[in-house]
Amino acid sequence: MRKRRKLDVSCPNPSCRFLGKKGLKNVVRRGKKANGTKNYTCTACGRCFVRTVNTIFYRSRIKKKEAKQIANHLVEKIGIRGIGRVMERNKNTIMLFTDKLAYRCKQANEFFLKDIQLSPIEVDEIWTFVKKNKRKLDKKTIRTIQRVTAMRTSP
Repeated sequence: MRKRRKLDVSCPNPSCRFLGKKGLKNVVRRGKKANGTKNYTCTACGRCFVRTVNTIFYRSRIKKKEAKQIANHLVEKIGIRGIGRVMERNKNTIMLFTDKLAYRCKQANEFFLKDIQLSPIEVDEIWTFVKKNKRKLDKKTIRTIQRVTAMRTSP
């Protein structure tokens, strides 16, 4: 049996009674994946997951350092192709990452403000760039952007 510790990870299973509750001893570490990310298992429901599940980095090869650089380039209003050339990534990879940012805008805002420590003005410029390029985004993502923008501007 694995030793149970208080971890800052919560079970992502919607049917689990510990959904979103961090710091409990229901999550244990269970080895690593080939790329080095740690596996976790919830002892209550038995679900296996990684730390990045339900984040913009889930199933993404873009690291946090690269995400910070992409965010800074978006703030500077550099185009998708230009960012792709600078980052030595395909423009489709940059566009997919930008689409993920738009789709998970609430989590992205928390990441930009807390982890990367961008100012609220820089984060607002990122969303302005995404909103300007909404012709390239799918309709579900556009609705999410509009909903979050309405929540942010309401008193």
